[in-house]
Amino acid sequence: MNRPLQMYRMLPANLPHDVQLKADYTFSSANGDDPGARSTAHCQFSLGSNSDWSADTHDLLIRCNLSNTEVLKRLFEDRGVVANDGELLLTLEWTSADSCWRKTGQPRVLTTRNFSDDEAFPELVLHLPSGSLRGRGNVSIQLFLGQPGTGDVSPGLASLQGSRLGQLLQSVEIVIDGNGSLFPVLEESLGNDGPLWELRTSWSDPRDEAFQSDYVALILNREHELFSQLRERASEPGRQSPLMRQIVSSWIALLVHQVKSDLGPDFNSIVNHYGQSADFASIADAVAAFIRLGQLDTSSLSTLFVSTQRWFDRRLREKVSIE
Repeated sequence: MNRPLQMYRMLPANLPHDVQLKADYTFSSANGDDPGARSTAHCQFSLGSNSDWSADTHDLLIRCNLSNTEVLKRLFEDRGVVANDGELLLTLEWTSADSCWRKTGQPRVLTTRNFSDDEAFPELVLHLPSGSLRGRGNVSIQLFLGQPGTGDVSPGLASLQGSRLGQLLQSVEIVIDGNGSLFPVLEESLGNDGPLWELRTSWSDPRDEAFQSDYVALILNREHELFSQLRERASEPGRQSPLMRQIVSSWIALLVHQVKSDLGPDFNSIVNHYGQSADFASIADAVAAFIRLGQLDTSSLSTLFVSTQRWFDRRLREKVSIE
């Protein structure tokens, strides 16, 4: 599809990728527990896996502190994106195909005066209300035009306040589910007669494809008569319903079996040596981590189902004993 060319200069062409601008993200909740953010890969965080925070009932505050911001001074230079006396607006933006939602935070004003002041650049904040998030989403730092400036404005610069100028730095992926799941979970309408859930795969090689809903997912049928039971809570907050635990356990077993079938003789070497961490960067990473963490028996499909269920039961007992 052909895209129209913008009539003004934008990022990232005007801001080289080697610029040493640094961003530090933190996650909290105003009305709930600590989301328990955990780095699962480069520029990827999972929320809710080790806490009682739930996106269904708790909000999320995302804060970003920028350092080494003096490198942004070049945005005001002759080949920058705004006049020297103009204003740039920096804001956090959340986008998610799973949640079908986009939202920006309160913008912060950046001018040439910021580079002469001793005060640190104010943090960027984005508030996402409870019940609005599911699956995966991306948080990015977006640049907009504030005041274009009062002097002579180059024809190559945007002049309309609010013009989108592009994205600073690589976006950060956030993995969120109503039950704090690390898994790519999607809800779709599969019909009243359709299955309650299914494993959907679209990878070409599980060693190359990311552990994301674009390539593998647990699909929940929102039209099934038992769908409401998937969201039922136990007496303690943050727990999955027994039915949901059974589904996730079966889904993992099927996923491991499918990857084993696809990789053939390479499967054992990948499990023993691939990554050697709990990172879920690729589908093969995830499967290898599941097998090692759960001590899963992959000798047959039936033993795989049994060992996966035992792993889930063991984790549940451990969580109860800690509490």
